[in-house]
Amino acid sequence: MSLSEDERLHLLHQASILDTPPTEEFDAIVRLACSVFDMPMAAVSFVDGHRQWFKAEHGLFLKETPREHSFCSHIVQTELPLVIENAEKDSRFSGNTFVRERSVRFYAGVPLSEGGTCYGSLCVLDTKNRRFGDRDIEQLRSLASVVVGLIREHRQQSLLREQQRELELKQARFEQTERSAKVGGFEMDLDTGTIIWSDQIYRTVGLPVGKRMTSEEVIGCYAPEERESVRRRIRDVLDGSAAGIDREYRIVTPEGQERWVRVVSDIERLSGKPSRLFGIVQDVSEKVLYEQRLLQAANADPLTGLANRAAYNAHMERLTAADAPSIGLLLIDVDRLKQVNDILGHATGDLLLKGVASCVDERLGKRGKVFRLGGDEFSVILDAPASLRRMGSLARHLIEYIGRPLEVGGSMINPAITVGGAISEGKMDAATLSQNADFALYHAKETRRGSYVHYEPSLRSRIARRIQIIREVESALTEHRMVPHYQPIVGCADGRVWAFEALVRMQRSDGSIMSAAQFHEAFTDPSVAHHITTRMLEQVATDIRSWIDRGLEFGRVGLNISASDFMRGDLETRIVAAFASRGIPLDKLVLEVTETVFLQGLEDAVATILQRLRKKGLTVALDDFGTGYASLTHLRSLPVDIIKIDKSFIDTMLVDESSLAIVELVLNLARKLDMKVTAEGVESHRQAMCLLEMGCTTLQGYLFGKPMGREHVCEYLMRKTGATENGDRPQEEPRRLLG
Repeated sequence: MSLSEDERLHLLHQASILDTPPTEEFDAIVRLACSVFDMPMAAVSFVDGHRQWFKAEHGLFLKETPREHSFCSHIVQTELPLVIENAEKDSRFSGNTFVRERSVRFYAGVPLSEGGTCYGSLCVLDTKNRRFGDRDIEQLRSLASVVVGLIREHRQQSLLREQQRELELKQARFEQTERSAKVGGFEMDLDTGTIIWSDQIYRTVGLPVGKRMTSEEVIGCYAPEERESVRRRIRDVLDGSAAGIDREYRIVTPEGQERWVRVVSDIERLSGKPSRLFGIVQDVSEKVLYEQRLLQAANADPLTGLANRAAYNAHMERLTAADAPSIGLLLIDVDRLKQVNDILGHATGDLLLKGVASCVDERLGKRGKVFRLGGDEFSVILDAPASLRRMGSLARHLIEYIGRPLEVGGSMINPAITVGGAISEGKMDAATLSQNADFALYHAKETRRGSYVHYEPSLRSRIARRIQIIREVESALTEHRMVPHYQPIVGCADGRVWAFEALVRMQRSDGSIMSAAQFHEAFTDPSVAHHITTRMLEQVATDIRSWIDRGLEFGRVGLNISASDFMRGDLETRIVAAFASRGIPLDKLVLEVTETVFLQGLEDAVATILQRLRKKGLTVALDDFGTGYASLTHLRSLPVDIIKIDKSFIDTMLVDESSLAIVELVLNLARKLDMKVTAEGVESHRQAMCLLEMGCTTLQGYLFGKPMGREHVCEYLMRKTGATENGDRPQEEPRRLLG
């Protein structure tokens, strides 16, 4: 049923949003609307009695207008979307101020409705005639649903602030009431059963003053769980076995209102026989509710509303003390929260935490209880007897569900969590169970961030191995035993060397060489990864200088960069310093990054750094393409010059139609985006021929050369070109790769 205008305005004012300052969340919506629909103007408009007021606007440069000049007023009246494709020829709006003075020709808006209340509209406008189909309306509705969510959150925040003020006021009143409280008196004749109440007791229990009461009617005033104990007390009083009491009870008024009373009573005896029960009743509802709020506050996280660490510790102690069977514990770490806080601000970080908390609580349902332990860590205690299969399934579901892209504070974030789990065995205490889950979480964060690891005793040996490898790598860095090996990248059409990729290798003390795959655990340590990149930059720059001085045509050199290199904020400085000190232009360097670097919740920051480097001549390659997330959609915005198709697709493209289709798709897409393509892992002439026919730019793989030390690069280049040490080369046409 539609609301009257007075009812609608009342609910609009109750939302407490009119005339509030601008906020980034609402501003982000109108900017997004302009971007999505390619419009110059958009607004979040609330329609009051005599005006329309803009909570957020882009391109209008207004805060409010009279209601009669409002397109949005029509939406409030009809509660339906409104599309005007040519306002100048629409008799309803041709005389409108926006049409005459601001040359608005197109308008599209949808209602901002909640529970039958239309507050206003989300709209987009243009100064030229436009078409706006059903799909566009649905997209605008989707954005409007986000606005309604923001309105709801704004109202809830206002209510919370009001409740906080009310709580403080009630506390002050309570302290005053304690000093001057009025209490009611009662008595009961134990011979006749006659009950006498003062007026205050009638008011407390919600009954008409003066109503005649029986013992059963008195019992009926108490809450159901209290009645049997009260009945038993009256029986004990009558047979002389009871004594006076001083305790609190819960009562329920006839209107269903819950109250708490303190009853203090005693028994008068005549000749040793109980003759009269008398005492006082005090309404202590406010005190009890205040104590309950204090208890809740002590056990609740103020940001997310979840139970906090104190509640977690108490719950775990209760379960383990009661010998609950198979207690399942999941510890959840929100990945990259510090980077979000540092780059996007703590307000955005708080919104991210609230979003994760809401998702975990929603997905868990009645299967257990969620706690926020502090910072970026949450825990889940499962109620039912836990099993390895169910816990793994739940953890993976949470990781997938929370990992969906999320717009927070105007920025697109890819939330991610890492989960560690453990199950109690036998009479395991709470501390041991928590330590086991924490151990699993630590291992997951260090080796498989973004995944789930379940505790098992062998984790200790794995972590010991990781620590040993990190120590070996740190020692190799100190002793200058981390060296680059170079794998050639050749032109697909003529076989000429187009570039080299620098791959890190560790030289053992006995002279043997370890590939990066053999010490990959070390890269999970941000400090070690940072130092490896620094060492590689220095050595690659030195080698490039040597090759330039010898007149060798090596093209350029690709170097892999990890997420850790971007988090320090000094990547650009390190690159420029290493190359400038040797007089090498940056167009000799290709930075190879994987999709996961862009999708660490830092996409904008990474893109900004790469764009600055590209302006200085550096080239960017997207490595291992096809193995990450949402690759195609990100290619539009990422600053990438080269796509490197992952080896897994090249390996199978001659026998697997889906792999071949993916390779063709990438090549066609790159051609349209004016990007080059390098196929990785080419090991046969058939693969090379197929890629040549499909128009691939460059090839890399064992067919053209394995990774080689710097001392072999010169030999390789001279062998490929036929040049000698003095730079002479035969006068002949360049040999084509495939005939």
